[in-house]
Amino acid sequence: MRLLTGLLAAAALATPVAAKPLVTSSEDTHIRVCLAREDVPSRIVEACDAALTGSGLTRSQRAEVIVARGDGHLWQKHLDAAISSYREAIGLDPRSTEAWNGLGWALWEADGDAAAHEAFDRSLGLGVSVQGLGGKAATARRSGLIGNDEARGMLRAALTIDPDYIWAVREIGWSYLDDREPARAAEEFRAAMDIEPRDVNARYGLGRAQLDGGDAEAALDTFNDVLMDAPEDFSTLAYRIIALRRLDRNAQALRQADRLIEAFPDKSSGYIERGQALMALGRRGDAIRTYSEADGKLGPNNAVLYWYADALSADGQFENALAVIDRGIALAGADYSDHLLRSYIALELQDYPLARTAAEASLATGVEDPWAHYYIAISLVHEGAASEGMAWFEKAIATGLPADRIGAFASELVGAGKWVEAAQLRLKY
Repeated sequence: MRLLTGLLAAAALATPVAAKPLVTSSEDTHIRVCLAREDVPSRIVEACDAALTGSGLTRSQRAEVIVARGDGHLWQKHLDAAISSYREAIGLDPRSTEAWNGLGWALWEADGDAAAHEAFDRSLGLGVSVQGLGGKAATARRSGLIGNDEARGMLRAALTIDPDYIWAVREIGWSYLDDREPARAAEEFRAAMDIEPRDVNARYGLGRAQLDGGDAEAALDTFNDVLMDAPEDFSTLAYRIIALRRLDRNAQALRQADRLIEAFPDKSSGYIERGQALMALGRRGDAIRTYSEADGKLGPNNAVLYWYADALSADGQFENALAVIDRGIALAGADYSDHLLRSYIALELQDYPLARTAAEASLATGVEDPWAHYYIAISLVHEGAASEGMAWFEKAIATGLPADRIGAFASELVGAGKWVEAAQLRLKY
């Protein structure tokens, strides 16, 4: 869903004309066709290659042509060729901000935020550009080098240079979604739609903001609208299923999940959404088989293993669930929720030291989830440290644990023989 810049749209969507000559008049030259970037990407590359065979280009002109060739490769997702072109251009002209920006976008697509950040940083060291600002802000915030507020400041600075730089507007929207501010995110995505009403990424982002804001009906309408223009967009297809589930339209969600698996058999989302729909329909056995099938077909996958363990625990298969979540935690990408599920399963198995260790590992990720505090509190009570457990329960309440857990925790105290502490808890709350 990352559309690099509004400048790419015309080139990416142009339709080639069969047998159209590359140079159409005596006034056109290969270099002009190359640098204009107005043809389809494959023909831009062809024109740039032809221009580079000439002997009259200066060193800086060759660098410009090679950057344009890199753009043509990038728009075709030929990432290795694009990266090679941009590096070649930088070798000819190390001060080319266009080459550094192009390298940043190509590295982002190929290797992610951290790899791209240095290129955008080098670009801004040479001169201010909207793409340099946008790229550095996005990669720095996604890599955790700066906070979202600072990133938004850089993105808004880019918009003072070019108010129609739609990529920056959308990125501000995504930053607000990361901050769990869906209403502000929706404002930004609508602002992007003011620039380009049919922009797929902006409309998809609006749907995500509506979903996060609790309006699943509006989100479903938005996702359906996006799919009119991009019927095979994987992310929109997946989130449409989530919207259907939020609306308790689980039978329809199940059918859509089956279609998603058929269209994208190598991706985990279809299996996960199928399992979730089946769980909502009360078909736990079918959900467990779905996750088992996904595990076998896709290989080790953290998200699949999480939901597989969750389904097993819901079915009372706690030993099997623990074995599955342990596999998930061993993979790269495990987060606080994996450790938290492990803690819950351990509590069900009455393995209180493991439950406490897993909840502590969840908190160690930096996420202050109230359930982690709660699971530690329960574990301590059953390990004989009731006073310390009550202190942890206070932390759980302070960080947002639902009030209905007060009675549940009192039951844990009574079950551990802590009658006085249970009475104190009731008096306090």
